[in-house]
Amino acid sequence: MTRSRAAGPRRAGAHGQAAVELALLLPLLMLVALFLVQVGLVARDQVMVAHSAREAARAVAVGNDAALARPAVLAAARLDPGRVRVDVDGPPGAGRVTVRVEYRSPIRFAVLRAVLGDVRLSAAAAMRAEG
Repeated sequence: MTRSRAAGPRRAGAHGQAAVELALLLPLLMLVALFLVQVGLVARDQVMVAHSAREAARAVAVGNDAALARPAVLAAARLDPGRVRVDVDGPPGAGRVTVRVEYRSPIRFAVLRAVLGDVRLSAAAAMRAEG
């Protein structure tokens, strides 16, 4: 049985062309993949910042001491202490206490770090002070 060549003659460089196209697109695809991973890491950091703000507000509201806020933030989430800023509004023991946590989320990939820099995340939580 003979094969029909209706599809046209096969070019000698067709396989080579696909390899060249893949080689040209691969760096772009890797950059997109790194960007997506970094977006996921920043989203995780935002969730941790919000959680730590709630825990710090609870600690200040229950303990009636603003000094409890920073240790509560660091205990609630694995955040780099050098990148965390904690502010407490409202005197403990008198009404409402608000804790604001700001975090500079690092860009973990050098290729993206040159373009993006650190991402600033923040969250605030308020609780009625017990007492």
